Amino acid sequence: MSEFTKKEKVLAWLSALIGYLFCRTFFVWNKPFMGLIFALTLFAFAFAFFGKQKRRWRCYFYPVSAIVIAAGLFFTGSAVLRLFIFTYILIAFFLFCQTGSEAALESYAGQLYIFETVKALFVAPFQSIGAAVKSVSSNKGGKKLGKTLLFILIGIGVTIIPTVIVLALLSYDSAFTEILGKIQANVFDQIFNRFWSLFFGVPLGMFFYGALYTGAHPKPDSYTGEACINIENKLKFMPALIGAVALVPLLFLYIVFIIAHLDYYRSIFTGVLPAAYTYAEFARDGFFRLCGVATINAIVLILLRVFAKKTAKGQISPVVKVCTTVLSLVTVIISGTAISQMLMYVSAYGLTRLRLYTLWFMALIILLFLLAILKQFIKKLPFAASAVVIFALSFALLAVPDTDAFIANHNYNCYVSGKTDEIDVEYLTKLGPSAIPTFCKLATDERADYKVRTVSEAIVEQYIKNQGNDSVYSLNLPKLRADKACEEYKKNKNSG
Repeated sequence: MSEFTKKEKVLAWLSALIGYLFCRTFFVWNKPFMGLIFALTLFAFAFAFFGKQKRRWRCYFYPVSAIVIAAGLFFTGSAVLRLFIFTYILIAFFLFCQTGSEAALESYAGQLYIFETVKALFVAPFQSIGAAVKSVSSNKGGKKLGKTLLFILIGIGVTIIPTVIVLALLSYDSAFTEILGKIQANVFDQIFNRFWSLFFGVPLGMFFYGALYTGAHPKPDSYTGEACINIENKLKFMPALIGAVALVPLLFLYIVFIIAHLDYYRSIFTGVLPAAYTYAEFARDGFFRLCGVATINAIVLILLRVFAKKTAKGQISPVVKVCTTVLSLVTVIISGTAISQMLMYVSAYGLTRLRLYTLWFMALIILLFLLAILKQFIKKLPFAASAVVIFALSFALLAVPDTDAFIANHNYNCYVSGKTDEIDVEYLTKLGPSAIPTFCKLATDERADYKVRTVSEAIVEQYIKNQGNDSVYSLNLPKLRADKACEEYKKNKNSG
């Protein structure tokens, strides 16, 4: 049996709490503050586990970036962003455990980064999945306590059948069922919710603990950096010239397409909508064209990188570098035009979440393909590490600010300044508390249409009526701002 330190034995018990908190936080879009608490608790648990153990410096990028991005759970009002933030936190935790370990596949995020991520998420935690149980069992009295808990669970299982029978016999009594209904609503539902969170939380806690234990005590396995490099080398069977020749028809089609659509691209740069399009069709056309081109080019570049042979000196072939540069440049140009098309759409009809996220995604594509171009000229540039940093910074820029409030304010400013003829009040209601300060301004702004002012006032009054019905776990900055805006609204209304 493995030797466990006193700290590891204590944390093995606490891992059940981590799993329980995960289950209670799972619907993070409704419990953003709870999600923030979970993120801080999870990484505090990890730092306590590793303690003063010497770890690779690269691993600390993940907890730092995850905690910064986790702040978005409190700051943003978007349920979609909260879900992606929560996902990033979990992935960052497992990468923190793996990349700081002595068994990390490489000293920094490099060519084996995909292999590293797969190992962090799907291999390392299972290597020590039973470590938490072994650690608890190694405690003095641990086996006895385990048997006691087992007997309790058996007792609960045995009593289920007679309890159900008695419940069926007494269900005819209306007074009994009424009282039982109230107890169920106020007590049983809460107990069962917490019971199921604990039931699923224990194995999940073992999974988290397994990742930590493998990171602290890596086990010899066949999933090594050398093995992954050997796999990569075996895949490189195609002469680089064949890949380059295969790309000629694709590049020819791109050139013909651009020449054939010169009027189309002239419209983009002059800001004039082509006669055959509406703004929505023009923007969608640009986005889906970009998605198609970016996907095809990314797949082609990955295939070239994976299957093309290296030079005699073990370097990437110059042919591959040229192809990468050209295809990346084409993607950047098409991305730039797609962003211009979307901006024309936004200037005409305002912002929405989907339009903002689309602009962010297209900007990210440009940055990543520009990075691919730089990599061809700067040999020592760590592409994977740079890409991870770019993604984390870009995601933080999207996730941490209250983008819903930005959308509402942008549409309000465009409407009252006359840049847009109308404002979609119904859509703004979908932005939740983030849009309440905007509704407060619309309700009192004489530049707004009377109908818009009336509807906005009704929305604000309804929000004020429902204040105080949310739990502390759903607390976030948009709600605090909305409450403050409503207080000022009520003062101005009373004074007026």
